[in-house]
Amino acid sequence: RESLRKEFVSFKLPTKYPVSQVKALLLGPVGSGKSCFINSIRSTMYKRIVHLPNVGTAVNGFTKKLNVYNICGCKGGSPTVLSFCDVMALGDDDSTGLSSADAISVMKGHIPKGYKFQPDAPATDAVSGYRKNPSINEQVHCVLFMLDAYKLGSYPSSLKSTLRKLHTTTSELGIPQLILLTHVDQVCPAVQENVTHVYSSRNVQEKMEKAAELVGLPLSYVLPVKNYVSQLTVDCNTDILLLSAVMSILQAVDDTLEDQYASSVT
Repeated sequence: RESLRKEFVSFKLPTKYPVSQVKALLLGPVGSGKSCFINSIRSTMYKRIVHLPNVGTAVNGFTKKLNVYNICGCKGGSPTVLSFCDVMALGDDDSTGLSSADAISVMKGHIPKGYKFQPDAPATDAVSGYRKNPSINEQVHCVLFMLDAYKLGSYPSSLKSTLRKLHTTTSELGIPQLILLTHVDQVCPAVQENVTHVYSSRNVQEKMEKAAELVGLPLSYVLPVKNYVSQLTVDCNTDILLLSAVMSILQAVDDTLEDQYASSVT
């Protein structure tokens, strides 16, 4: 755990890249654990359970605005290279949650921090603070599809269509993408008892395969995680799973930038 934590804190992108801070966008339906994941990463770094950002269970999701959260190496410490963009949850369709248009605008860096999303009225260049020509550091560098392992079987077909559309657009934009599969402890008693069983659990494996199919990504792009929900103290093995996901995010961005940089100079 400590070696992973140190690796994360010391991680820097090569100076030859125009990106200095990695912005990862969390996209997922209500209850998928987006805000809770940010909480859990902070808990891992602070070595105690923390309660920021706000987490709720509202029917249409708690987050309504574009929030950007830096991840610090410790309480009161300097920010790491990674920050998370949290947005309104995806709905069954564009009229009940974050619209695909707004999700794409966030990816491209057009929408300013603090913007309040309106499902029936996607952001335009008339929005205060709208960036018509965002810099690469204002854009999103990784898209994380958050899916609840326990609810995978009950997601409507319309959500699959939305996820596939966003996956296609993300690919066209050249942004790396991963799936964070949350609540894996709820689909397997052995994992609930000991999270180290996550990769040997057939139940979890089946859910990972389902998540990959839902979005349209390879199985290797699915990262199982367990958020801190009701725990009062952090757990070493849960921390390792969370930190492993963080390093996968950073490595995916680094690999993508390396390819883009190499192609731009050849």
